[in-house]
Amino acid sequence: MTEFLKDIFRDLSGFLITTFTEWGWDYDNAVIGKNIVNFIFIACIAALSWYIAKVIIIRLVHMIVYKTENKYDDQLVNHKVVEPLSQIFPAAYIFYLIEFAISDQIWVTRIQTWCFSWNVFSLIIILFRAIDAAHDIIADILAQKQRKTNIRGYVQVAKIIVGLFGGFGIISILIGQNPLSLFGGLAGISAILMLVFKDSISGFVASVQLTSLDMVKMNDWITMSGRNIEGNVVEITLNTVKVRNFDNSVVTVPTANLMMESFINWSNMQEMEARRMKRTIMIDANTISTASPELLDRLKKNPLLTKYIDERMKTAADPTDNLLNFDKREITNLELFRKYIEFYIKANYQIFKKYKPTIITDDKGNTREIYIIEDKEDFIKLHGENTAQYLMDYKGKTIIKDFEKFVKECKQSLIVDKKDKKTYYPIRMIKNTTYINDRAKTFMQPKRIVVKEGTFVENGHLMVRQMQSTATGVPLEVYCFTKITEWANFEKIQSAFFEHLFAIIKDFDLKTYQLSRDEVRETGM
Repeated sequence: MTEFLKDIFRDLSGFLITTFTEWGWDYDNAVIGKNIVNFIFIACIAALSWYIAKVIIIRLVHMIVYKTENKYDDQLVNHKVVEPLSQIFPAAYIFYLIEFAISDQIWVTRIQTWCFSWNVFSLIIILFRAIDAAHDIIADILAQKQRKTNIRGYVQVAKIIVGLFGGFGIISILIGQNPLSLFGGLAGISAILMLVFKDSISGFVASVQLTSLDMVKMNDWITMSGRNIEGNVVEITLNTVKVRNFDNSVVTVPTANLMMESFINWSNMQEMEARRMKRTIMIDANTISTASPELLDRLKKNPLLTKYIDERMKTAADPTDNLLNFDKREITNLELFRKYIEFYIKANYQIFKKYKPTIITDDKGNTREIYIIEDKEDFIKLHGENTAQYLMDYKGKTIIKDFEKFVKECKQSLIVDKKDKKTYYPIRMIKNTTYINDRAKTFMQPKRIVVKEGTFVENGHLMVRQMQSTATGVPLEVYCFTKITEWANFEKIQSAFFEHLFAIIKDFDLKTYQLSRDEVRETGM
């Protein structure tokens, strides 16, 4: 195409010079006239190429992209990846044809250098936009897979590499030097470059480590006590991580510092839907005593303690028990309070439908595990008509036969317990929305089927224990997990729970310990 246009302009230039000299112009004026006419034609060709590229080709590309079923190519249009092509074509035509409009070779070389540099710059812009489009495409794919992997750091590295090579290319064109010679000179200033790009290099390494080790992702709730940071990650770049604190202030932390300093990531707690509750009640040691008959009779009226007190009274009254079995001897009010807290939490468990093995002994004395189904119709409705073949009657109960085969066939409607690999939860798929890489993503999320609503997590650790006695009382620590993970609601539930314990503790003839006025005055508190 360019050679064809050059041939046309050669013929046109010869024709114009001949025509102008026939009109009586001298040769120099004929050359000037030829240059002016050629310049006008070159300008028209450049404008026409811009129009064709901008209005026709680019619009045609946009129409084709929008009509395709693949939505990923829409990002090419959204980021205007092909639009800089309209700048490349005019500069290319000027580069090849300017010699027919200017006689001074020095100016021809300068204009060609500028056009070449401009096209390299336009190519850099195209690559930058293509990288941004690729980032959005990959982010959409990750969002569909519900992965919060952040790739912004890699995008910035790619842009730095493109900008670095493109910048050296433009400089080499402008000064008329081989780009390889410029890159060879980098060895001499490598120490300076390392100093200049120190933060970017360390940030890139830290970003790769954070991503590969899955240490922090977008929208994660993190806490860095040393920097007074507690909030959600809103942006991860090559050099910095932005965190929006819960007071709506935004803190910027160097990416490398997340590798060098410790921080807490609460995302796993949110995903597990279980948050730890750990708090201590200080018991006045002077109020701890053996439970009196009156106290036992009064507490037996509480349905949470009725069965336990009856059983403990039997073991405490059994003279055959070894005296060293301290847990079977006298009943203390603190023991009853501990058990009350434990039973209260268990009574408020959120219970999920689950298939858990039960160990039985057959007629021959052999033990084996079976999975008992409480509701046969509900089981078939939940997993499909085909699963009826896995059910059988056993001593008046419905059990699952060949449980492993059942799990393989119904794996889409089951999830395994992370702590007990033999326990499975049937699930339902519900629609949910989350934000992944700054994008609202709707997806189908598996949810366990709730049998009984509650506040506390059934398969979490539960412990009510007495700690080492101190001068300020006997610490009674409550350690459990709640299904409430959102901060404000968690604090509300935790406060209500311990307010209940403080209010009911006097029913156990116990008191919480606090310093008297005289003790406060003596200690200077």
